[in-house]
Amino acid sequence: MEKLASETLKKHRWFSSQKWAKDWGFKLLSLLFALLMWYYVVGEDKIDMTVFVPIEITNLPEKLIIANQYKKQLEVAVSGPRGLVRNISNQRISRSIDLTDAKPGTQIFQNRPESIRFPRGITIQRIQPANIALTIDNLQEKELPINAVATGEPAVGFRVVSITAKPSSLSLKAPAEALKVTDFLSTKTVDLSGITASFSKQVALDVIPEIEELVGESIITVNVTVKEKMVPREFVGIPIEFHHAGKNLVYRYTPRQVMVKAELPYRLSQTRTKTPRITATVDAGSLPPGRHELPVTVTPDTPGVAVVEVIPPTITVTISSAGAMPKHQALPLPGLIQEEKP
Repeated sequence: MEKLASETLKKHRWFSSQKWAKDWGFKLLSLLFALLMWYYVVGEDKIDMTVFVPIEITNLPEKLIIANQYKKQLEVAVSGPRGLVRNISNQRISRSIDLTDAKPGTQIFQNRPESIRFPRGITIQRIQPANIALTIDNLQEKELPINAVATGEPAVGFRVVSITAKPSSLSLKAPAEALKVTDFLSTKTVDLSGITASFSKQVALDVIPEIEELVGESIITVNVTVKEKMVPREFVGIPIEFHHAGKNLVYRYTPRQVMVKAELPYRLSQTRTKTPRITATVDAGSLPPGRHELPVTVTPDTPGVAVVEVIPPTITVTISSAGAMPKHQALPLPGLIQEEKP
């Protein structure tokens, strides 16, 4: 028996060589690994599955923009070993489109199997859509004013002074063709029915579909300023109160009364229980004797009353010493007032 074994070993010298003895472990491990991979790729059950592959746009020039809507992912039907197919979702697989040489216009990109890099062993059966159309346009920045839109009327006796939007404009970066459709933006409608006071309200923009995505969800503050209407009223025959700080002087002034044109708040004008009182005064200070033109100061006693005009706005005053008056004018005459002070 020993002799037979010895002869067998001599016939197979390669098995007993030093090289095999040295590398046999590594070779055996490689063989096992190859068998494992063969089973994983070929021997495992194959399945069909649909996966979604995102589209990745790369190297788009800074002054260009994609102007159209396009599918952001592809629907790809694949076939392969169960383990590989189910592991696809854990890998960063995408359909890359390089736009380094892009120019304004429409470009068509075909979705071929070789355009998507799946692991070896995966077979692509179908890609939808088969093509991607990208419309390239110049990127433009445009400042669009915002118009605040309102409807309805305030309460009786009130008026809208101003309606403003904050911000008053919005800067958009968009395809040049898209920005040609409008020169301004508008807010959603604000109702002013029956209001009696100023207010602010936050509203959204009311934009056309062509630029809705460009604007996004912008919130605008609409400021509405409301004031009470003013009703014109004339006050006639208002006596002038004359004041002078001089001593032993006689002065004559004309006219003795003025008419005042004023405006009253609407609610005050409708009230009969209280009538505003207006006082007219002229302050001569310490003016020396002579002829002077002095302004008439008018003061309402009710808040909110606005003086529009005083007729006449000035009076003529003649100031003289009491001793210079003729004896036959010693007594005050109409339009002549004598003031004696110690």
